[in-house]
This record gives sequence, structure tokens and C-alpha cells, in this order.
Amino acid sequence: MPSRYLHLERVGSTNAYLQEMPEQERISCVVFADEQLAGKGMGTNSWESSPGMNLTFSMGVDMSFLKAADQFLLSQAVPLGMLDVLDTMLPVRAFVKWPNDIVVDGKKLAGVLINSTIRGQMMGVSVVGIGLNVNQMQFQDWPTHPVSLKMILGSEVELKPLLEKLVEAVEQRVQWLHTDEGIVKIREDYLNRLYRYRIWADYEVNGLRVRRIITGIDPFGRLETLDESERKYVYDIKEISVYPTKPEDPSAIP
Repeated sequence: MPSRYLHLERVGSTNAYLQEMPEQERISCVVFADEQLAGKGMGTNSWESSPGMNLTFSMGVDMSFLKAADQFLLSQAVPLGMLDVLDTMLPVRAFVKWPNDIVVDGKKLAGVLINSTIRGQMMGVSVVGIGLNVNQMQFQDWPTHPVSLKMILGSEVELKPLLEKLVEAVEQRVQWLHTDEGIVKIREDYLNRLYRYRIWADYEVNGLRVRRIITGIDPFGRLETLDESERKYVYDIKEISVYPTKPEDPSAIP
């Protein structure tokens, strides 16, 4: 369990705040905030969250035991840990949307942002940022069709107990990465919970709508797909995305 939780009423970004700490202080520290003024998502994306309604936190994880070439394993372990908790709460099945978002019926419930340091061929300390929609009921970011736990469950969820459960579950999944058997299981579990795995769907690539089926994840974390002619395409992060459709679009694919 983390040695300490640091609660902030307001911060630019919990991820950035934790990264500014000395490296040894980051390890086993969890920074959570009531309000993020500049919460970050993947790339240039921002994270929309009403003050005091959701969980926005970052945790420092010592990953010095893992080879830098295998760092995508952390991006697999973190959402799986979150699903270990969410599976006990939700009446429906949640999935991991590559690389590490959590979705329910195609709607974004949570996002993960990981910043890792590298020491030669090994990893160093990683800062794992997590945003989970908990009690917020209205969102403006339509491309991801956000959803919250309260919208699914119909009742509010206490934030602090949920935070502690998530941190513990993520840490447990990270521990699996210490053994070859654990790594094999992480990869298997990730594919079993991967959104649209082995399902034909529409995506956007270079501004074009394309039809693809996800067939796997390569060792570098890239998405392996086939087109309808069985030609193989491998995509890195930000090279492919779910084709954007507004909720009222009758052709929307969940």
C-alpha cells in the first residue's frame, strides 16, 4: 500500500504535481485532488471533471524491475486493476479501450495517463494518472460519449473508499509483472477485456473512415488489425481512433 495520500483541493494536474517531486518521494505516493485546472488526457487532450464529483489522482510506482522495452505492460496492468474493482460494482461489463481507457457500452468511464522515466535498458519510477467519472451527471465532451458510475448505478459513490480500492488493485496487478507467469496472465486478461477485440468496426485513419478488426497487441503495445481483404495493419497510439459519431447519428457504432 502507498506510504501516504496527499489530498489537494485544487491543482493544475495531479500527474504534473507528482512528477515535480523528488523521485524517491514519488514512490508509493498518491496525489488526489477535488479539482484539476489542467487535467490531462492522452496527447493534447484534456480531462473534463466537475469539482468534487470524480476521482482525479496520480500514483508513483517503482518500475525499476521491468525492462524499458516492456513498458506497455504497465499500460495493460493499470486498467486491469481498475476493472478488478469496477467488476464488483457494475451491473454491466466494462472494457479496456486501447491503449488504456475504460469504457462501458462504448462510453468513456475512465482514462489513464502514464509518464515513465527510463534508466538505460530498464524503467525507473512511473507516474500513473487516473481520471474516473464517478458522480458527475453532465458532460460536454461528446466525441468520447462520457459516462459516470452514478449514471450507470443510479446512486452516488463515496470517493475516498473507492480511491483506496483502486490504488490497491492497481498495485496488485503491477506485482504480477514481477514473474513470467504473471506477465503472460496480464497479456491474456488484457486481450479478454479489450474493447472491440475480434469485432469488425469503423475507425478513423488519416482522416478516412476504414473498416478493421483488432487481432492483437504487438510487444511494443501497437494495435494489430486486419482489413476486409485480410491485409495486416499495425497502428501506434494516435494513428487510429474510433470513428467519431454523435449520439443522434443513426449509424453510430457503439
